[in-house]
Amino acid sequence: QHPNLQHETQRRLYRQEIQSPTFLRRTIHRLFNFLDDYKNEQDDDDGTNDDASMFPPPICEPEIHRILFSTTAGDFVISVDKALSPSGVTRFLQLVDDGFFQDQLFYRILPGFLIQFGVAAHPSMQSKWDPQAQWQVDQPLQTPTCLPTCLPDEPNRATFKCGTLSFAGSGMDSRCCHMFIALEPYGKDLGMAPHETALGCVEREGLSVLEQLVQNAENAGYCNQDLNYLQESLTNQGNSAVASEYPLLDRIMGCRRI
Repeated sequence: QHPNLQHETQRRLYRQEIQSPTFLRRTIHRLFNFLDDYKNEQDDDDGTNDDASMFPPPICEPEIHRILFSTTAGDFVISVDKALSPSGVTRFLQLVDDGFFQDQLFYRILPGFLIQFGVAAHPSMQSKWDPQAQWQVDQPLQTPTCLPTCLPDEPNRATFKCGTLSFAGSGMDSRCCHMFIALEPYGKDLGMAPHETALGCVEREGLSVLEQLVQNAENAGYCNQDLNYLQESLTNQGNSAVASEYPLLDRIMGCRRI
C-alpha cells in the first residue's frame, strides 16, 4: 500500500475512534480519575480533608456538652454536639440527667467494632425509656401515665471513627436508649443504618479507657462470642440476670455533665 494512502487510512481510523462514544467515556473517566488524584494529593499536602461536604448541613448552631463517664476500667469524657443530631443529643442528655446510665454494664464488646451499653441496671428504669421493655415490672397492675417513645431518625452528619457515640437500634425510627461507641478499624464503616447517627465522640484522653474495656473483656473470655443476646435478660431482670455467669463485665459507676 502506498505510504500516503496508508497514512490517510490511519488518520481516518483515528478520527473514527476519537469520535466514538466509548472513547469519549474512557477519556472522561480518566480525566476524573486524574482530578481526584490531584485533589487527594493537595489535601494530603495541606493536611486537610473536607469531610463536611459529604454530609447534610446542620439545622442548628453548634452546642457542645461534655459528659464524664466513670467506669470500672477508668474515666473518659464524651463531647456531644446538638448540631450533629438535635433530638438525639437532647435524648442522650435526658438519659444522663435521669441517672439512666448509673451501674450499667458494657455487656457487648466486639474488638475493633463497637462497645455497646444502654440497658439500665434495674428494669423499672429501663421501662421509662425503652418502648420494648416490660412496663412497671414491680407494679404490673399500674397503668403508666407516659409511654416511652422512639426518636425519629436524623441524617448522619459525621464520619464514624474510634470513640464515636451513636444510638443503637433495629431499623428506622428505633432510637430510644440503647447506645454504642465505635471502635476501629471496623467501626469506621458504621453510620449507614437509619439509626446510626453520630452524637459526638470520646475525647482523645479517654481512648485508652476504651482499649482497657476491650482488653478486660478479652481477658475474661467475653469476646469469644457476640453477647448481644444478653440484652433481653438485662432488660427484663436487670444486672442480676447476668451477674453469676458474667461477673467480670465492666460497668458505668457514674455519669454526669461537666
